[in-house]
Amino acid sequence: MKYIIAESVDDVLKAFSETEGKAMVLAGGTDLVLDAESGKKPSDAWIDIMRIPELREIKKEGDRIIIGSAVTLTEIARSELIKKYYPSLAKGAGTVGSLQIRNAATLTGNIISAQPAADAAMALAPLDPEIVVVSNEGEKILNMEEAYAGFGKSAIDSSKELVKEVRIRIPEENEKASFIRLELRKSLSLPMLNAAAMAKVENGVIKYIRITMAPVGVGPKRARAAEEFLTGKELNEANAGEAGQLALKDANPRSNPLRGSKEYREATLPVIVERAVMEVGAQLGLA
Repeated sequence: MKYIIAESVDDVLKAFSETEGKAMVLAGGTDLVLDAESGKKPSDAWIDIMRIPELREIKKEGDRIIIGSAVTLTEIARSELIKKYYPSLAKGAGTVGSLQIRNAATLTGNIISAQPAADAAMALAPLDPEIVVVSNEGEKILNMEEAYAGFGKSAIDSSKELVKEVRIRIPEENEKASFIRLELRKSLSLPMLNAAAMAKVENGVIKYIRITMAPVGVGPKRARAAEEFLTGKELNEANAGEAGQLALKDANPRSNPLRGSKEYREATLPVIVERAVMEVGAQLGLA
């Protein structure tokens, strides 16, 4: 196994060419190392990106927050900038695994691992992020849905593509976001269910809302029927409850022996979605 320490993005692109698709980008390694040992992601080399300065920053740039792909979950959870504009993302990043895991793991890794219930990715999803990907072919920008190719399968090829950063628009005063997690107990396992929402509300009326939920499909799943119902309506408990029921139209949860049956998740999901919507209202002083 060859270990390459990259000092710049150009170093990574050069390594892609030299290894001819047989290397993998390594950041925290909390998923990749285990997958490599089990044979799921074999490679001849790892390209360590944790010493690239521009990938280690959280910064405000114009009307965007930029999160470098080598920023750890602990850094996001503790960032004053993130907590100021998106406390829901700080909360989601702070619930992943243990402190030791969060000290190494990255938000980008949480996305690329493509686990449908990954908490940090779930909290990020309704914020409509732009995922900036670079390769020797150039640069492209993916939205959250485009980043997932299937269950546990990323659309980003880490043997020839590098996520450079994640960009999030700074919210207006009447825009807020939430993140709700249902867990069996305080543990290192993935959640039984989670949901997140972001909405813009004017005079108590929802102008737009994005709701994501998991694990009920590939990646963070949008509750489209619930979103359509809520748009143009007052943000109140009755409408949030109805939206929770409508979320089932876009959900297809599977049974898991450790984290709940399909039936339990279908019974509980409406409550989790309702709470995510009402949490947005609470932040806006409406609930």
